Order: sequence, then C-alpha cells, then structure tokens
Amino acid sequence: MSPSKSTKLKDLSWLLRYSQHCGVALCDADEPMQSLRMMFTKATWRVLCRSERDDFIPILANQRLSFKDLGAYCQALVKFGWTKAPSRTILAFVITESYLYYDRRPSVPKTEEKFIFMRLAQQNAFVTTSELALVRHWQTQLRMQLKPKMSWSRLVARANLWRDRERVRLAQPSDQQWHFYCRPMPWRGYEIVPLDTPLALLDEAVVMGTCLYSLRYLCCRDSKTSRFFSLRKQGRRVATFELTLGYPLPWYQGWDLRNGRWMLQDSRLSFNRLISPELAVDLLAFASLYNLWSKRPARQPVASNDTWFTPQPVSPAARCL
Repeated sequence: MSPSKSTKLKDLSWLLRYSQHCGVALCDADEPMQSLRMMFTKATWRVLCRSERDDFIPILANQRLSFKDLGAYCQALVKFGWTKAPSRTILAFVITESYLYYDRRPSVPKTEEKFIFMRLAQQNAFVTTSELALVRHWQTQLRMQLKPKMSWSRLVARANLWRDRERVRLAQPSDQQWHFYCRPMPWRGYEIVPLDTPLALLDEAVVMGTCLYSLRYLCCRDSKTSRFFSLRKQGRRVATFELTLGYPLPWYQGWDLRNGRWMLQDSRLSFNRLISPELAVDLLAFASLYNLWSKRPARQPVASNDTWFTPQPVSPAARCL
C-alpha cells in the first residue's frame, strides 16, 4: 500500500491537535499534516493510520508524557512487528506500572519483554486490568520469562492457581510479623492499617491489583527497611503506601541524624494508579508523625523476629506497588 493511500485509512486530525498541544514546530504551516507526516517513518505512519485514536489515549491524556514519547512508542511497535497498536487497556496498564515511585516520570513501553507481555494479553480481545495485574504479579513473583508462543488463558489459569495456593500456605499459623510503631488508627478522614504479615501484604495485593507481595523482602532488611500500610475509608481499601527508613543526612538533627528518617517512598491506588496531590500531602504528614513515634522508647520492639525471609533480587516490574 502506498503512503498516499495509507493516509486515508484514518482521520489523523487528532494527531495534529496533539502536536499543537505539545508545541511541536511544523516546517510548513500551510500543509501541517504533510509536515507532520514527514516527522514519522513510513512504517510508523502506517501504524498510526491503522490504529484507533483511543488506543493512544493513555499517552495523549498523560501530562508527564509528550509527542516525543508517542513517536518512540510507535517506533517500538514497528520494531517488534506490530502493524496496529494494542488496546488502550493494555497500554494504560504498562504505562502505569512504569512509575518507579509516585513522584517519578513514567515511560512508554520500549523493551521486548514489555511487548511480549502486551502481545500475549492482546490474545484476549476483552482483556481486563484485573487479568493484566494478576498475570504480572505472578510473573514477577516467580521471575518467569514470557515467550511469544504462550497462551494468555493458560497464564491466567496458572496465576490464579498460584495465588490460591500461596494464600493457603500463608494462612497457616506463623510468627512471621514485622514491627510497626503504630496500630490501626484514624487519620484525616481515613483509617490507616499497618500490613504487618506476609498474608496481609498478599491480601492487599490481590484486592488492589498490585505486585505488593513481591516487595515483602523490603520489610526484612537491616538498612533502608520499608513498612507498608493500607489506607481505607469506611472499610473500603483506597490506597497502599510505603514508608522507608532513609539514611541519615548531614542536615538532619537529633535522632534523625543518628538513626535516619522515615519518609514516604511510594503510594498507589488500585492497579498502581497514582494518588492525588492532596492525598500525598496527607500521607507526607503521617510519615512525619510516624518518624516521631519511631524515636519514642515505649514504641520500640521488644525482640526482632524479622529474619524469616532472605532478600532476593526483584525485577523492575515488581518495584511498583
């Protein structure tokens, strides 16, 4: 198919509007679409023509991404053999999990591993975010390498089976518990619940659709240790957040200079979605109060039993809550 015919497959006026929104300078103001066409290779332009605008919404609507990111995503699609963009549900999930922390910039998928995951998920025309989160959680926990010839339905079944077996195992009587400097408590209209056992982390991960359970080793470290909390409202889980004991810094004072400071490391809504700036302010305030509690003698642990789990490397995908 010639380039002139390919341009007629879809109305790309949305692409022109997006370029103008991003402040892209076009070389020919009289022929803006032609100038825009020259910014893409023939293959990437064909991908844009064959795809629906809605399939790119997770990029277009994200203020932390740009026109350059859209071009990089299209180039990656061509590189890995795609002729049409996958559904917006899949793209939105992959972009959301690319946030290392809540205050960092996301990225569009560019690696082969990401595109294999996306191609497998595309086997189900009506794939849900819950399915994507389930398979991703299971894959990162077992550090499994996905292959293009795998069956998505089979992956979903295996992930469900693993999750059920893991919950049965963790439900057995155990003394595996981490120390917190507070108990469940009300906070600014919410309830904060410490996740103090591996089972609590797994239950939170299942309900919220995250890879939180894969991060349990962070609760057992001697340095840069983490504690995870569930933020709830009227019994409903709203968000999960992580406090980390950071290293002492020269400008700290008092006990912070000696022992370090507890700080908000990350927080996510369900399926790794980002929290609002207003909620971040509330959690930052709680982190400051938690840090004060950690210095009080009466709140110190009597004995440590946090050595049950040996830290192991974890994949970047499991870094998300």
